[in-house]
Amino acid sequence: MEKQLTDTSMDSLKNALDVITNNVTLNQSPNGNQSNSKIIYASNDIDAIRTWLNEFRNSPNTIISYRQIAERFLMWCMNAGLKFNQLKREDIKDYELFLSDPSPQEYWCGKAKPRNHPEWKPFIRGLSPSSTALNMRVLTILFRYLIDSGYLLNNPFTLFKARSNRVIINKSIDRYLTHKEWGYIVEYIEGMPESTPKEAHEYERIKWVFALLYLTGCRRHEIASAKMSDFLNRHDNWWLRVIGKGNKYGEIPVTNELFLSLIRYRKFLRLPDFPSPQETTIPLVCSSRYAIGTKYMPISDSMLYKLIRNTCRRISEKVKETDPASAFVITQVSTHWLRHTSATHQVDAGIDIRMVKENLRHSMLETTMRYQHTEANTRHTETNKKFGINDK
Repeated sequence: MEKQLTDTSMDSLKNALDVITNNVTLNQSPNGNQSNSKIIYASNDIDAIRTWLNEFRNSPNTIISYRQIAERFLMWCMNAGLKFNQLKREDIKDYELFLSDPSPQEYWCGKAKPRNHPEWKPFIRGLSPSSTALNMRVLTILFRYLIDSGYLLNNPFTLFKARSNRVIINKSIDRYLTHKEWGYIVEYIEGMPESTPKEAHEYERIKWVFALLYLTGCRRHEIASAKMSDFLNRHDNWWLRVIGKGNKYGEIPVTNELFLSLIRYRKFLRLPDFPSPQETTIPLVCSSRYAIGTKYMPISDSMLYKLIRNTCRRISEKVKETDPASAFVITQVSTHWLRHTSATHQVDAGIDIRMVKENLRHSMLETTMRYQHTEANTRHTETNKKFGINDK
């Protein structure tokens, strides 16, 4: 059954989100169906979500993702007049359908706006099947936590299972650039204009960013938060120290090619050739708003993403007349595509898969093995070469 829209205003739902985000108190009545053996202080759903999110305080990107998922679900429950302890399995199924088509559209969906904007909406459009599945998995984790903490007695998500008729596909990574497609990017960057100071800055920054992401395989938040002091020289080898996913420390080998790119970028910034441990305030990548030789402003996580996306869209436009298939691929490229591309090309280059695992800081070798495409390529070549209608 579809939940009916109540007279709950979007403003009142936004107020509830402010409680989660700003850690203030809301006078929400407690759940009546709680265990006497609670091991968290939360007495209402909002406090419970906030307590759960606090478990991920050392993983800011996880908090951002999980908070959005939890907030949307909380808004839906509030709009339907439901508390967590009142939810039944049928409600969970209703919410799963709702995610793919939030309705009424004018109430739930709108253009992307800041949270404090009067026209802000929780959705831009309905979610894709993969995003819907992710939301349901995260909410399952949330409710399992609330059960384990004694806040709730029953978990309506327990019966949630992935669709049994889902197509099972090979889990190899497909979001990467071939060597030919990567070549288009390199060629475009080398042809960028440098005649004005603004053009020169854009050229040097883009050249450095693409080299950095490709040759290290770093995630964008690792690059955005890194400083020049994170370069480390040990036994005449240079390393880049990063704090990655789950607040995990890692060291990435800096190749000779990457180090030459670093020297070039530092010269443009009017810095000494070699980085030093004292450069704790100089970012690895500067924003477009800075004064050379005085104050170096870091590029933000979101601006780094936009820089890659916008550059690749321009490259796609240039390539599409001669190679539309590659242009289509390049237009989809994001920062994470470059991480996948780096991993794939490292494997293609013959680097031991165990070394690639360490370079990417994967917890499990199975994750890294998804970048091995050689076996599939060999299978295709062998089949094409040795099998056909007229073969005997």
